[in-house]
Amino acid sequence: MGTSLHPYKHEWSPILRRPDGSVDLPATQQTIEQMNTSYPWWGWKFPSDVFHLEAVMPLLRHPGFIVVTRDLTKIALSSLARQDVPFEISLYEAAKVARYIADRMRFWPFPTLVVPFAETLQRPNALVEMLCAFLQIDPDEEKRKQAADFVQPLTQGYRPFDARPDQLHDFSPAQDNLMDSQLLAVDFSTRYSKEYLQHFERLLPQAKAETNQLAVRIKSAQQLQIASEILNELRDLFASCGVVQLRIDKAEFIAAKEWRVAVDKALDRIAVVAQKASQEARHSTGNYDGVNRLYCALLLLIRVRTALAAGAHRLTLPQA
Repeated sequence: MGTSLHPYKHEWSPILRRPDGSVDLPATQQTIEQMNTSYPWWGWKFPSDVFHLEAVMPLLRHPGFIVVTRDLTKIALSSLARQDVPFEISLYEAAKVARYIADRMRFWPFPTLVVPFAETLQRPNALVEMLCAFLQIDPDEEKRKQAADFVQPLTQGYRPFDARPDQLHDFSPAQDNLMDSQLLAVDFSTRYSKEYLQHFERLLPQAKAETNQLAVRIKSAQQLQIASEILNELRDLFASCGVVQLRIDKAEFIAAKEWRVAVDKALDRIAVVAQKASQEARHSTGNYDGVNRLYCALLLLIRVRTALAAGAHRLTLPQA
């Protein structure tokens, strides 16, 4: 399973990358040829390599694939518990990778074994036998037992592949876990803050246009009362969000223009929070504080638009 394996993640890759992240095919081919010469069977584990397999497929000797699947919700909950990754980001990332693999699997003309993660924990001996059959290997009973004993649920982290039965506990050092979590937070915060801000900047002008259109339709005192109720609903939305403070001094308004100015101020307040949160997220030091606030601001803007749309429908109802 490779040379110079990571001590507890068991990761190694023959795929060598250039500084820009692209695959260095000549260097990769040389590594693969060395492995072919040295071992009758060999393989590797390196999750992100799935995005480069098509580039190196022609270099591999009789390739086969083992795909471990897991419930997407459990993946997201595990990432939240272990690395504090926001649930919606983990769920989306896991689904994106699963879709990518499923798309490739349809057209891989090579042996592929799909293994459900949850069942392997319940039937470790059956898993070992299935792997041996798929790989066409026949290890002795001691190695089979070692492999089966290794299949144990962990609260978090990893452990060495050659751990003894009395060492089947979380092994990965806390500092390494923290470093992994911080690097992931920097990456996700940078990527998702850009996406969230793009959504926000697209929706904000639409919300302001809808505010103006709604204000134009306010003609009567009863309609102005309905508009005042809409603004009270917005105040409640801001309070429930918790990331944006909104102060509205009046409970009722005497003119549509006055109402529109109040709503515009509310939208501007959300925009200020979103911009500040975006800046913080793009310069994250290893946490999700900025991107979480930006996400909350985006959801708040969406809810404000929904409230405005609902108010517009109420204004169109026949007046008593």
